[in-house]
Formats: sequence, C-alpha cells, structure tokens
Amino acid sequence: MLEKLKFYKSKVLDFYERHEVLVSMSVFVAGFLFDLLTLGRIDDIFNLIQQAVYLVILGTLLILEIRITYSKLELSLKGKQFWQYHNLIVHFLFGSLLSVYTIFYYTSASALTSLLFIGLLAGLMLANEIEQFQKIGVPVRVTLYAICVLSYFSFFYPILMGHIGQIPFWLGVSTSAFLLALIWKFNFNSSASSQSLKTHVLYPGIIVHLAFILGYYTSFIPPVPVAIKKIGIYYDVKKIDGKYIGLHLRPFWKFWGQGSSHFEAREGDKIVVLTSIFSPTDFKDKVYLKWFYDDPNEGWSLRDSIPLSILGGRDAGFRGFGSKSHFEYGDWRVIIETSDEREVGRINFSVTQETHLGTREFKEDIY
Repeated sequence: MLEKLKFYKSKVLDFYERHEVLVSMSVFVAGFLFDLLTLGRIDDIFNLIQQAVYLVILGTLLILEIRITYSKLELSLKGKQFWQYHNLIVHFLFGSLLSVYTIFYYTSASALTSLLFIGLLAGLMLANEIEQFQKIGVPVRVTLYAICVLSYFSFFYPILMGHIGQIPFWLGVSTSAFLLALIWKFNFNSSASSQSLKTHVLYPGIIVHLAFILGYYTSFIPPVPVAIKKIGIYYDVKKIDGKYIGLHLRPFWKFWGQGSSHFEAREGDKIVVLTSIFSPTDFKDKVYLKWFYDDPNEGWSLRDSIPLSILGGRDAGFRGFGSKSHFEYGDWRVIIETSDEREVGRINFSVTQETHLGTREFKEDIY
C-alpha cells in the first residue's frame, strides 16, 4: 500500500513539474469559479471573514517569498518540500480574491472610466497567469496584493459606517497603507538599504495607493458597495402591496429592456425614472438623479438634479423614483450619481410628441 502511494505521488509530482503553468492556471480558474459559485452579498459576514483569512495567508506567503528571494532565507527540509507547491495556494487565493473584487466592482460600474478600471483589474488578474509576468515575480504579486488589501478596506468601511464618501474612503486607504507599512517595518526595514528591495516591494505598494487615490477623485473607481439593480423610464409609477409598478409602452419584442426607451409624450405626461439600488444592511445615503438634455446648440447640458434617499438591506435593492413634468423633445439621459459624485448608473432615452391620440394600453414592470 505504501509503495502504491509513493508511486502515485511521484506521478503527480512529475505531472506538476512538466505542466506547472497549466496546473497553476487550472488552480487559478478553480479559485475564480469557487468564489463565483459561493459568493453572497457584499456585506455577508462570512464573506468578509473569508476574505480577511485569505489576505492573511497570502500576506504570510508573500513575506516568506520576499525573504527567500532577497534575504536568502533558508528553509528546513520539510519547508522546502512545502514551498515547491506554495504557488498553487497563491494562485488559488489570488484567483478567489480578484474574482470577488472584479465582480463587486463590475456590479457598481457604469461610466466608461469605471469599465476601464474593471478591464485593468481583469487584465492584472490574467497577467498573473502568464509565464512572462510570473518571471517578474515579487513586484507583480506585491501589486496584486496591495490592490486586494485596498479593495477589501474600500468595501469594509462603507459597509461598517452605512454610507460612502471621503471619510470611509480615506479610512480604507489609511488602514491599508498602515498595515502594509507595518509589514515592511517588522520584516524588511533592516534591509531597507537594499535598493532592489525598495524597488520591487516598497514602491509598487506606494504606487498602487497613489493610483487608487487618483482613481477615486477622477471617478475611475466604481462606487462599491452601491449598485444599480434595475432602471427604466415610465409614464407613471404605482405602489401596490409593497411593489412598485412602472407603466410603459415598450414593444413586446424588447423583452430584455426596462420601461420605455422611446417616450411618446402627450399633453399632461410626466417622465418618471424608476430604479432599484442595492446597498448593504443599515446603509443610509443619498443618490442624485441628474437629467441631461442633448441641446442642438449647447450639446449635453444638465437640466435638473433630484436627490433620492436610499436605505440598504433589501436583496433586490431599494426602490425609488423621480419625475419631470417640464421637458423638451429630443434625446435625454439620466445619470445616477452617489453623494461623492461617482456614477453608479445611467439610462438614455428619446422623447417625441405622440402623433396618435387614441387610448393607450399600458404594460407593467414590477420592481
């Protein structure tokens, strides 16, 4: 029996050594799929604890890797046997964490800049699996780890405090920077004279934090944990038995849409924006419905800004609406912005004068 176990073990080790990149990518995908299938709400306490544990394990392995690479740390025989497979654990954990943060950022992304941020994050996630990037080693992993730590605290404080804004943002950045500074001080400060160590470990972490701050103030980073679930343009909204019902004239074949993207107006009509916005439990904040009109002479210009208070906790999102009775014919856009002026959603529609004034048969969307 023992001989058989040794035989199979040697087979597995031989396969891993011959196909290390393939195995690493498979483990990375496994981490991604595992989190995708088990991912709950962003404010789920189990998810937050799981991410914290992953970050601690990743941080420990990264410290060991840096010490082995730059300080020539010598491992014991058993340590060396484990260390040759540590990449599998690192790839699984990065795959899991980056998938979580990519999904959460994606659900809150709206504007082109936010989508570019998602593309950048996904690109870094895939780059970690490319052999050429793996050869760079420590700087890439430090960069990815700094992004993960920053992302964790940028979600954690708005969930804890019940709102987004500059205070939760700066608490997240400060906590992340403080923890990474502690890691540097207690593990690498004695080797601080090494320019190579600073270049490959210290500077990537600093650059990530500076880039994150710049991204926040340019609305490049999506406003997690706030996310649009549904949004549509309607002729009226009714609340019946706890449900919000939007009345629309959308053709039956546009089954994928919400509301009326082409609004045919008659005298006395008002345009209503109905939306469902997710936010964590005990979350209280404001968003603003900003109405833009494509003026033939001035281009897109702000016509109105309507505040909407939101409450968190409902899985399908907080329902709310805003209306406009005075409007012009043409192209319109409603952008939903958070209290710190980051876009969380938008909808484009056109308004024309109704030419047939017969009886209208409204259909219903339920929120």
